[in-house]
Amino acid sequence: MHKLFVAGIDNVLGANLAAELADRFDVFGLSLGDPISISGCRTALCEIQDAESIRKWISVERPDWLVVCGPAANSSWNSDHDDDPGSDAIHAMRHWATAAHAAGCEFTVISSDGVFRGPWMFHDEQADHYCDSSIARTIRAIETEATDNCERTLIVRTNAYGWSPTSNTPGFVESILHAIEEGDACKLDCIRHATPILANDLAEILEQAFEKRLDGLFHIPGAERTNPFAFARRLADQFGHTDVHIAADDWRTQGGRMFGQGETSLRSTSIREALGVAPPMLIEGIRRLHAQHENGYCERFGAAQTLVHEKVA
Repeated sequence: MHKLFVAGIDNVLGANLAAELADRFDVFGLSLGDPISISGCRTALCEIQDAESIRKWISVERPDWLVVCGPAANSSWNSDHDDDPGSDAIHAMRHWATAAHAAGCEFTVISSDGVFRGPWMFHDEQADHYCDSSIARTIRAIETEATDNCERTLIVRTNAYGWSPTSNTPGFVESILHAIEEGDACKLDCIRHATPILANDLAEILEQAFEKRLDGLFHIPGAERTNPFAFARRLADQFGHTDVHIAADDWRTQGGRMFGQGETSLRSTSIREALGVAPPMLIEGIRRLHAQHENGYCERFGAAQTLVHEKVA
């Protein structure tokens, strides 16, 4: 059984990646923030991401595959994407990449669709219409540090949603469902668009990428372009909240300078050709998310969960 090391299990993608692959890999998950436990995985907390600490983690675990889910792995639609992770995140990526190169393991870095803005509907790997925000510039610098310091690096740009492993940092999904349940005003943007993918569906594609030893830059999105307003409507319908009013907000972006506020949809042609996979439709991911709510999937995360109650007719 291959050993998978996931750095960043305290965010949505890192936690769900570890949980999804725990039955097929020997998974070690490292939290870069809050302490997290995940059923079927060994976990620990990394308080300092300096070169020596990271080198020790890698030398002890000796992974076949290292996946780093740092700040860039958070969905660009999350409201907590307000602060630029800055030079600390860039330096940390240099240390992870250097350690991966020394260990000779497969190295995957999760990046963000938020590096882009419009005006085109879909961005491929050669696109250069970048968002001008400081966060987007930092994420691009993180990508560069990874590829400069590890000869074989897989950079994956995406926009993943799913259940958060901790109630301290609710994700986009929990925020919407909580507002609906509490009867709070729910007004969401209908202008910006992206191609979101369920974290578990992304995990399965990443597993295939590992098996084929892919490297380079790949976009791995969902198959459907949508906006936060339309996403919330489908989410509410799937969870039985068909009579809830969700308002569309048609505010305009500020010339692409705000992170994740423009057109960030990704084209999936390259990953389709490389792996022969078809990214899932939006409704497929939302149905799987609902099934996880029904089958107790979130109980796999050790931190207390923000409970979401499905409306009963």
